Formats: sequence, structure tokens, C-alpha cells
Amino acid sequence: MTTNVPNLYACISQYLRPPAEIDPHVAAHITWLGEQDAAGRLVASGRQLPPSGGAIILAGESREAVQALLATDPFVVHGCASYWIFEFELNPDPIRGRLMDYFLSEAFGASAP
Repeated sequence: MTTNVPNLYACISQYLRPPAEIDPHVAAHITWLGEQDAAGRLVASGRQLPPSGGAIILAGESREAVQALLATDPFVVHGCASYWIFEFELNPDPIRGRLMDYFLSEAFGASAP
């Protein structure tokens, strides 16, 4: 089954360092996430509970492009985290989710900063 949407990637990170070594890079990581959002690549992100890493859903051209992008995450640059990347295909309407429909809409692009 194929859709006319960008490739989507669930990117699951695992912290490689203790919190005291990660905390100094949190602000830069959040800035990086904001840059991905502004560029229209970020679908969703959040920290795992309990904090052991995070999850990011990205829209990308290819797995290689997403790998290259994740390599610029300050957590990766400073050796604080690594990522597993899972490409996935959206289910067709009506079971792909209303929020995804909004993400794919012109309204989402118009609301970007």
C-alpha cells in the first residue's frame, strides 16, 4: 500500500551518558528540534518515560537523509545518544489518524513559524 506523503521515520534514541553529562546539551537539542519543526521535518517528539532517551517522528526524503540529519543533533554530536531508525508507511484513510491529516494539510504548512 502506498500513499502520496513523505517518508516517515520513527527515530528512537537511547542515552549513552548519565544525566549530568546530558543536561548541558538539552537546550541545544531543543533548539535543534525547533529548527527541524521550522523546516517542516518534525512531526512529533518527546522524552521517554522514565528518561532513558527520546522519540522523534520525522518526515524525510530517505533513510540516509534522516541518518545525516540525526548526526547533527547535539545529543549525537556530543556522544550523549544514539538512534534506531524505523521507516514506516501510513495506513490509508480513515485509519491513519486525524492529526496526521492535519500534518499533511496546507493549514499545517501555513502555521509553521
